[in-house]
Amino acid sequence: MIRLLILSSVLSTLHAFRIAPPYSFPLYGASSRESNNMMASTSPSPPGRGRPASSAIRAAAAADADDGDDAGGETQEDTKASSEGDRGDDVSDILNSPAFLKRKVEVLQSDIAALEKELEEATAAASAAKDEWGAKFDMLNKESKGMQERLAKQGALGTETATIEVATRILNVLDNYDRAFQSVEAVTNEEVEIVDAYKGTYDMILDAFAELNVTRVDTVGYEFNYEMHQAMMQMPSDEYEEGIVCQEFAMGWKFGEKLIRPAMVAVAA
Repeated sequence: MIRLLILSSVLSTLHAFRIAPPYSFPLYGASSRESNNMMASTSPSPPGRGRPASSAIRAAAAADADDGDDAGGETQEDTKASSEGDRGDDVSDILNSPAFLKRKVEVLQSDIAALEKELEEATAAASAAKDEWGAKFDMLNKESKGMQERLAKQGALGTETATIEVATRILNVLDNYDRAFQSVEAVTNEEVEIVDAYKGTYDMILDAFAELNVTRVDTVGYEFNYEMHQAMMQMPSDEYEEGIVCQEFAMGWKFGEKLIRPAMVAVAA
């Protein structure tokens, strides 16, 4: 009886390892990997092993899938870079091709011809306008130059008139200085200092006249000039010949060559 129980247990164990259950066979339409996974999950694990067969199969399948993905990714990147390089080379070849360069030269020549035509038209229009308005422009230029010259002369004349008017008013002050110097004789040191101070002011006025181009008329020792001199009298002179100014009574002044006031003189007879 005991032997029969042992034999029955052994047979049942062998039957479990050798004969798979009906649902372990692959179903119709299912993939081999799914069938293997199903069989591994339903079959009992043999004694003495720490890891089930289904876990080992799944780990191996996952590792194969990762290796395949890595290999596929590198291939796609390489293919993309290669395609971009080929595309750049194709563009460079197109831009440097004889046909493209020839077309570019034709376009540039067309643009140059259009610009030359526009230049010719503008030149012709300018020539026609010059023929029509040239005489009027010349007349306007002449009138403009004449107006500028007249304005310049008027400005210079205005400056000359103003200078003469100011100088004429100041000459009265200089005449008073001359009469004072002739009539006053400094005796004391104090009087000498006063006279020197007046002479300093007198010299400052003469310097201002020189800056304004207002100068004295030459008299004594020069030939009588009716345009610059006013003869007050004739007198015999042993020093000067006849017709030479021998004495000055009042100074004469001029602005440039224009007389402001004639000098009053005596002429040798």
